[in-house]
Amino acid sequence: MKPFIHFLFLVGSIIISHLINNYIIDELLEVFKIMSYFALIANRVALTLFIYYVVDMFFLTKNYHFREIVNKLFFIYLIWLSGMLYGRFTKIEDYDLAKHFNFISFIPNWINHLGNRLVFYYIIGNIVIYIPFGMFIRYHKKLIYSILLFIILIFVFETLQGITNLGYFDIDDILLNGIGGIFGIFIMHIYKIFKKTNSEKQH
Repeated sequence: MKPFIHFLFLVGSIIISHLINNYIIDELLEVFKIMSYFALIANRVALTLFIYYVVDMFFLTKNYHFREIVNKLFFIYLIWLSGMLYGRFTKIEDYDLAKHFNFISFIPNWINHLGNRLVFYYIIGNIVIYIPFGMFIRYHKKLIYSILLFIILIFVFETLQGITNLGYFDIDDILLNGIGGIFGIFIMHIYKIFKKTNSEKQH
């Protein structure tokens, strides 16, 4: 009986994920012109797994350890992030390697145009998108290693976008992603300090 219940919840998660993506998330992606099938599928798979996992955690299995929760959520997050990073619609025949690498920052100019929806989504989105990434790295690594590893990974991700024609290496992306990731690292760092302090008080 229990496998059947899991199956029903999975089907329900797929339906809910499709509706949310179809009527909300796809429209947001359209603003950024990254409506490739890979992005659409990644979003639907990630949201389906997230909904199913939350239901399973609170109503079905109920006995997850915190580390297991963190790892499963990060796996789901990586699926979604992959769609965001490598789900842009580009034309292979128009590929020019030099045009896929930008080292000039336009952030100072954009600050005065936050009223523009595209600019606002771009700045805030590029910061928020990497907060979970920073939190996960700091959860498993020490502070200094977390920062160094995150910086290296950001450059790797951006370089792959540029050389694969699935996006662009953009200095503004690196700066904004860096802000989000470092913010996430320090959120987890503060959490660990708080947890350690409480543990010492209890003993």
